[in-house]
Amino acid sequence: MGNAGSENVLARLEEILAEVWDDHAEGEPIDRGASLLELGVDSLTLMILLDRMEGEFHVAWDPEHPPSAFSSLLSLAGSVTAEQSDGAART
Repeated sequence: MGNAGSENVLARLEEILAEVWDDHAEGEPIDRGASLLELGVDSLTLMILLDRMEGEFHVAWDPEHPPSAFSSLLSLAGSVTAEQSDGAART
């Protein structure tokens, strides 16, 4: 998946996080590269984000992945695009 695809995934993940993150001030930008923990995202919100990510992008998040794969929106987008590329290569 190219840069445009990656950017679309990242933008959609940002939208999803804003939808499910109750403590985020509406209209405030989210630092895509910052650690979700440092941003104040709690574990329940992270689980909801991962669930929505799985449904939206048809990729299964794997708890066996290293924690760094889930540390920021950028790393989540990278995981999604890698999973989608792997899936496309298998078909």
